[in-house]
Amino acid sequence: MSTSNTQPYAIVFADIVESTRMYESLGDTLAKKLITELEEAIAQVVTECGGHVVEIIGDEVMSRYDNPSSAVIAACRIHERVELYAEQSAMPMAARIGLHYGPAIFEAGRMYGDSVNVAARMAAIAQAKQIITTEQVVDALPDELRLMARQFDKVKVKGKVERMIIYDLLWQKEDVTFIHTAPITQSLTTRTLILEYNNKTYKMPPTQGSVGIGRDPKNELVVNASSASRSHAVLEYYRGKYVLKDISTNGTYLTTQNQQSLYLRRETIPLLGHGKIGLGEPVSEHNKHLISYRFQESK
Repeated sequence: MSTSNTQPYAIVFADIVESTRMYESLGDTLAKKLITELEEAIAQVVTECGGHVVEIIGDEVMSRYDNPSSAVIAACRIHERVELYAEQSAMPMAARIGLHYGPAIFEAGRMYGDSVNVAARMAAIAQAKQIITTEQVVDALPDELRLMARQFDKVKVKGKVERMIIYDLLWQKEDVTFIHTAPITQSLTTRTLILEYNNKTYKMPPTQGSVGIGRDPKNELVVNASSASRSHAVLEYYRGKYVLKDISTNGTYLTTQNQQSLYLRRETIPLLGHGKIGLGEPVSEHNKHLISYRFQESK
């Protein structure tokens, strides 16, 4: 095949999750109607953002864009449109989105090349209501969009010798608000978060903004537990509160000062009082990798 049509594209895969359950609970006719309507709504967003729908395969919409910025904006708006449609239809519908930027061949209405495979892999990694992308996309974004990106993991992708660094794009308004308001709100508290792990103490003042937790040595708090993901959780200072956000495969367990036990899976919760955190494993006396947390009033 000639490569004369090869040029850089931003490629997006938007997959409707839980569609199988919809067919089981609603029946083929109604489920197909709802999914088709949602795919049409997604296609409209693609066009509005300057993209082109390449094809719709089952419950997945593939689209292409001339630049990463348009692709990222489209991905965010797709999630917003799906949330609106889910609310209007009273159905628990959501999408998971993956995107990549790189050379690809567009020929006879189809796309070919390694970049297509990488974008599809990002969508496969993404969870419901999540956007997963690559370093190639993040590096090409303007500053205001790059602020959305949080390093998520390093993964093996078919055809690649080295693991790829991938990112989670924080598209939800509360996440984006944190990014822009943290420097303003950090002076509103005098509390410092104290973390204790493996006989060591870590201090997180409001000025630090965020702390990554996981097995990857690049994290501020490295936890060498087999149940922990490389990038497992993030602690962030947001509107005068410290919040714990799970970004892992196995989830995060939390026991609060009143002995309430909680389980987070791609969720965020504010930390209050004192307690213990377990990465991918419940909080118990048998868990040797617990993180204790408490607060200290700053002088």
